[in-house]
Amino acid sequence: MIKVLVTDLDGTILFNDTIPDAVIEGIEVLSEHGIRVCIASGRMLSSIYNYYKILKLNTPIIAYNGAMIGDKDLNIIYHEPIGYPVWLQIFEVLARESFQINLYFNDKLYIFRENSYGSNYPLQNKVPAVFVNNLEDIPKLPTTKVLGIGSPDLVKETQFKLRKMFDSRLYITTSSPTYLEIMNSSVSKGRALRFLSEILDVSVLEIAGLGDSFNDFELIRDAGFGITFNNSPKELKEIADYVTKQDSPKGFEEVVDFIIWKNLYST
Repeated sequence: MIKVLVTDLDGTILFNDTIPDAVIEGIEVLSEHGIRVCIASGRMLSSIYNYYKILKLNTPIIAYNGAMIGDKDLNIIYHEPIGYPVWLQIFEVLARESFQINLYFNDKLYIFRENSYGSNYPLQNKVPAVFVNNLEDIPKLPTTKVLGIGSPDLVKETQFKLRKMFDSRLYITTSSPTYLEIMNSSVSKGRALRFLSEILDVSVLEIAGLGDSFNDFELIRDAGFGITFNNSPKELKEIADYVTKQDSPKGFEEVVDFIIWKNLYST
């Protein structure tokens, strides 16, 4: 029995800053059947909240790929940042290349050296930002994550380099070809499901995880039931329990129908 659907945001239910009517209607149908919906995204807590209001959700919010969980009133109930000495090492690697570097302190965004790949980030995420050009202007505090924004080739090359440098000491993934996301090693959307299950008083086995990109790998793998789309990367389709026949966003309607069907025939 699926009691909770945890879904990614961008590319899964959000497209060009728009949530399709089919998604809004599908979430309403799930709610009518007693299935709660949560969002798990690499975005900031305050950025995700904009879409929570549209969808009229009141469940916990999984932000920063699982590094932060907030309640419906944006109170932080879980936070696992990267310490200053470690993120400084990451910063130095990224700063030697042409990355735009985003750092996040208590859900406040600092942007170092804006570039063409990330210039619309604050507008796209509907959040204010502090723009800096000197390391001295950045707080010497733990950061929730480090986001390096650059060309797809540079992202691939630097992801390999950082994984070699830090091994298992950091969680390093991508949410798009130009976004290199770096978090504490104890962080992932999949691990956040453990905390969510305690908060909502459900088993992880009763949670379905839906996503479309590499930072959703653990969400799909670790949920009780993992779902992805026909047009998702093959690595996700290989671990998913169910792959839609249709691409996203049309595939979301199929997800809703499947969950309701599965619950009907599993009781």
